[in-house]
Amino acid sequence: MPAERDERLDLACVLVEIGEPYGAEELLAAVLEERPDDLRALDLLAKVKHMRGELTGALALWAQVHERSPRSQAGLIRLASVLQLARDTARGGGEFLALGHFQLWKKPAAHLELEEVFRNFLARRPDQAIERCDQLIRKYQGKDTDLYKLAVLAKAWVSELSGDLEAARSILEELGLERGFETDSDRILALARLYEQIGAPELLEKAVHIYAFFERSFEKVSVLGHLAGLHRKLGHRDEAARYEERFVALFRRRMHRPTHEQATRAAARFYVPLHKLVPAMRHRQPAPLQRLPQRERAIELVLRDDRAGARELFAKGGELLDLKYQADIAALNGSQDEAIRLYIACLRHDPEDLRIVGWLLDEYRRSRPEAVASYFLGDGIAKRIEAILAAAIRDAPVRASLWRQREALHHLAGRPDEAIRCAERAAALEREAERRRAPVGRVLAAAVYHFVGKARGLIHEVWATRRPAEPGRGGFLEEILGNLTPELTQAVRNAFLSVREYARARWPHATRDILDYTYSYKVTKDDEPSGGTSAGLPTALAFLSVFLDRAVPQDVASTGVLVADSHDVLVIKPVGEPEYKVRGACNRNLARVILPEGNRRDLADSPLVPAAIRDEIVRFVSDLDQAVILTWGADVFVE
Repeated sequence: MPAERDERLDLACVLVEIGEPYGAEELLAAVLEERPDDLRALDLLAKVKHMRGELTGALALWAQVHERSPRSQAGLIRLASVLQLARDTARGGGEFLALGHFQLWKKPAAHLELEEVFRNFLARRPDQAIERCDQLIRKYQGKDTDLYKLAVLAKAWVSELSGDLEAARSILEELGLERGFETDSDRILALARLYEQIGAPELLEKAVHIYAFFERSFEKVSVLGHLAGLHRKLGHRDEAARYEERFVALFRRRMHRPTHEQATRAAARFYVPLHKLVPAMRHRQPAPLQRLPQRERAIELVLRDDRAGARELFAKGGELLDLKYQADIAALNGSQDEAIRLYIACLRHDPEDLRIVGWLLDEYRRSRPEAVASYFLGDGIAKRIEAILAAAIRDAPVRASLWRQREALHHLAGRPDEAIRCAERAAALEREAERRRAPVGRVLAAAVYHFVGKARGLIHEVWATRRPAEPGRGGFLEEILGNLTPELTQAVRNAFLSVREYARARWPHATRDILDYTYSYKVTKDDEPSGGTSAGLPTALAFLSVFLDRAVPQDVASTGVLVADSHDVLVIKPVGEPEYKVRGACNRNLARVILPEGNRRDLADSPLVPAAIRDEIVRFVSDLDQAVILTWGADVFVE
């Protein structure tokens, strides 16, 4: 059943894109029940949970994907994990590794030896780190090939990180002269990275050959990114453009963003409402019409805004799916009577299509058409639809649209009291949904989560709230909640005071009551420690949102170190691993991510984020003023 499985995954990808994650999750659950190791299904389900803010579930799924994915550079991943643990002294320091609450793992002796190398490096003692590498090389040479290689790679990496690229290159090239290491993937990938950094044309050509070899072996975003960048540096414009195009396409695929071709293929096999599909795919590259089967060509014509041509093709199809799309086109054209007639005809063949049921009930709420009332009051239909809606509400009780449809059904059936109860429930859910779309004090922060040797970008929330204080005792940050390191706790306190004075200087008329409240702050994902200072910008925006009582858009994330130059000048300094934070924003389908100006160069030729994606989603700022304008608009200082 591989073809069916692929089709269902394409459909799930499209459903996520059009804003129907519940349907996508049902499909993915069915796929994973049949094939629990399907990496694409696991990763797409993680994306759904990430978009909903279910970070614990998303991380658990990403961990499975990471564990089961094929690896071409196991040695480099092991070294990266050792460096990570050497840096994370709270979790990884000492002889034992904390895996969870009351769970410890004793590190192997070799692990501790390599950790000592990186602890020396992190303590700014690179000479001692290299000396320790030499000791380990002598210790394991001829005795343990794997540990010998790791010690040599560690020495080269320390040399590279210390800025001695030629020494690192020499170490890796000499390793390649030894028997058994000529084609070792860890060695040659590390060497390719060095060739690219050194930048001599002959070395860039060698790097191209290395990455081209790996391109033939497996499909990886960073390999295409490296090849695109290398060909640009070498002046190979056509090759660079070809690889850049493939780089963008593969990146979008890894982010589970459907192409026109995927969307039309999925919609040609399964019903996808056109009023949702059209806006979702508006800015994607159209598929070539001449290669498409009839129904796919009709859907592509709709996406190109040729509804008349599409309707003609659907009318020739004669199947139920074609009839549903004819009804969709009538609705898009504003022909409500025709749409109602066609949708009712569809339900006579497929009486449990909840999307069509919902459209008709919503239309009844708006204009009370007689044809809709006549259909639902037919023999046993209202009772059957009530059971379908009840089941859907049990699965998704917070979907206001389902309660609105149930309200309409109760009105049709002459049950006004039940209709009023459903209307009140729907209104409450709609108010809550509106509050979630633009809340005060809740800001999305771009962060990085580290698995063993692997970084993953994710988006989490920071919250700021306030409550009335006793007279003369306001204006202070009372609580800092969440699992924060001491460094981050201090950064939050500094940010609060800095942003409080900044707000009073910039908006004195709107902050007259700022000292009448006490304030609280929280970082979500309590079971994982949050550290570093890159949350300074989202923290500043969260406090500013509360001070000004301004809602924050929830399709924008940010990251940046906050530095107070003065009471009314707050500078945004660069952060680490910006590429992964951009990838996290893309995975969450956000409209924008705000990064420090100092990270612009990091993304200029990144092998992890294509230039087209960077230009589409990333905005750079050098101070809080610019970030405020990107968040609330250019008039924020004059309103």
